[in-house]
This record gives sequence, C-alpha cells and structure tokens, in this order.
Amino acid sequence: MSYSVLKTESVQKLKRSLLEKPELLEMNFDELCDDLHLSMISTAYKVDSGVSLILPKGISQELNGDTENCQLIFKALPGLTPAQATDERLWVTLCFSQFKDYVNQRWPFKASAEEKIQNHIESHWFANGIRGRMRNNGISRLWWMGYVAGNIDDFPVEKVFDILFFNSDYRQSLLDRNSTAKAANVATAILKITDEAYTAGIEFKRQPFRSFMEKVNMLGGRSNLASMDVDTLVKVLNPVYKESYAVKAK
Repeated sequence: MSYSVLKTESVQKLKRSLLEKPELLEMNFDELCDDLHLSMISTAYKVDSGVSLILPKGISQELNGDTENCQLIFKALPGLTPAQATDERLWVTLCFSQFKDYVNQRWPFKASAEEKIQNHIESHWFANGIRGRMRNNGISRLWWMGYVAGNIDDFPVEKVFDILFFNSDYRQSLLDRNSTAKAANVATAILKITDEAYTAGIEFKRQPFRSFMEKVNMLGGRSNLASMDVDTLVKVLNPVYKESYAVKAK
C-alpha cells in the first residue's frame, strides 16, 4: 500500500508558516493541512501505521528511549532504502502525523527568544541536508542511527548503540560525515579505535575528536577509504586519532 507525503511545496509552506506562527505546532496534522491548504502526493514508501514509538521519560540514554526507537522505526518503515531516506517530505510528514506525540516529548518546545524558537522548529521538525537528516530531525535521526548500527558487523547492535548514544558530540561528528555515515567499514574502524582508546584510558574529548574526523574526511578525499578492509583502516586511522588527541593535549 502506498504512503502519501506532503508535497515539496507544502513542506516549504508549512515551514514558513511555523516560523511566523510557532503556535501552529499545537494543531494536529489534519488541521494543519486544512488550515494551510497543504497538498499530499502518493509514494512507493511503506509505512506501518500500527507502530508507535516509546515516549521518553527523561533526557538520559536510559530514559529517552532512543535505542528502542531506532529499532522500532525500522519496523515502521520496512524496506526503506538510504536513497529514499534522504526525502525530507517523508520525515516531515511522519513528524507531524504518526509520530507527533513522540517528537513533542523528545524535543519539547519551550517559548524563548525568537531565534531559538525558529532553530528548534527547523532542526527537529524538518530535515534539510545531511545534518538535518542524520542528527536533528526527530524521526529521521532514529532511522539513520539504526541504519549505521545495523551495518556494523564487528559489534553487536546493542554495543553500537551504547557507543553512539554515550555522547551527542561523538555521534554528531561521526554521522555528519558522508564517509562514515554511508561506508560501514569506515564507521566500524572508527568505532573500534575509539572503543579501544576509551578502554585504554583515552577519554573522549570534543575538539580532538572533531579534529580527528576532519582529518579522516581529508584522507577520504585523497584515497578511497571505503575500499579498504576494517583492519587496514584501523592501522591507517589509529595513528591519526592518537595524533589528534596528542596535539590538543599540549
């Protein structure tokens, strides 16, 4: 059965309207469609309307339900491909319809400065660009983290989730890069390096890790990291990781 999503023009209209009147978030999806005259289009996506996400009970990993919801979103979207998962229309439609209660509770809206309100709306309810899809949108971030975790063969899925969720800066730096988000072997090598470093007493630090990821990105531009096996990547990237931490530690 096909699934209808908002048309691109309607996604943009909805965004403009919400940025002007954030209180529209209080309306349900049908009311928004009627009030703003939003249009839908049929797609080949399959969506299980019977799947509900776990509502968060707090912000910590133990309470926010992210690990369980990463697995549930795959049940809700059977057969979705990475190419299809770049479609902002799908994620916006799901955020405002089937999973609105979840997004509201996971990313609670608080009245504050206008700039923060607009950033909140654009970040968590829409999904423009790789950063929007991979780390910000309330629903697409779950799918992409689940996709990455499911393609890491060297770790149990639960272990991958533990590593991804232990620090938001780590997760964002890792998933913001196309090379690691789409190449399972590169992501696996980085997970191995950081996990082994942490076990050896080298704790995660935001700036050194960002520096490391920037260097990985530069290496990826000069050589085809995706073509290397995991063990080779670990040998190539491990010195880069240690160097990044050593430089920042001085």
